[in-house]
Amino acid sequence: MDDVLLRAAKRRERAQGIIEKLDLLQRWSRYGSPVIVGAIRHGLMVALDIDMEIYSDNPRIEHGFEVMSKVARLPGVCQVRFSNKLAGPDQGLYWQIRYRDREGDVWKVDSWLVSHDHPHAHWADRFADAMQKALTDETRRAILEIKEALLGKAGIRGIDIYRAVLEGGVRCPSEFERWVNEHNLSDIVLWLPS
Repeated sequence: MDDVLLRAAKRRERAQGIIEKLDLLQRWSRYGSPVIVGAIRHGLMVALDIDMEIYSDNPRIEHGFEVMSKVARLPGVCQVRFSNKLAGPDQGLYWQIRYRDREGDVWKVDSWLVSHDHPHAHWADRFADAMQKALTDETRRAILEIKEALLGKAGIRGIDIYRAVLEGGVRCPSEFERWVNEHNLSDIVLWLPS
């Protein structure tokens, strides 16, 4: 297995272990339908970042705080933050966990509690399914190499890299930077790979 693919697989395995240690799927399932989304879902992890969405009939702040009050007490959890974004474009309730693993690395775990009738509910789930169908070994490797090269650079979003590689034929960081300069990147992207 290529080094970049092996590194991504190891990060994904570590991320899945954190989800299990924090028991996030079980804890959130009392209040909705939790789904793992983002880079962990399609095996493109570079940043130590875990994303999940919880779809609920009635998203309530107190439900999230019930989950987080238990999570915050667990070994390794060093921070929990909350933002009420119901009135904004995200239309959801957001919790962020910072978790320090045994290796000393700090992971960011994002949980969005949104209504089933949210305008973009289940989009991340559809996106992950479309990514699985669209990715090849070549495109997966290109995405991971670009993500690794640009890790920590402000304003770089995974979805922009995915779109550049899968739609624009980009294969390296310099090509991606040219692609970004030629495209208008909006705040909320609802692009799906074909």
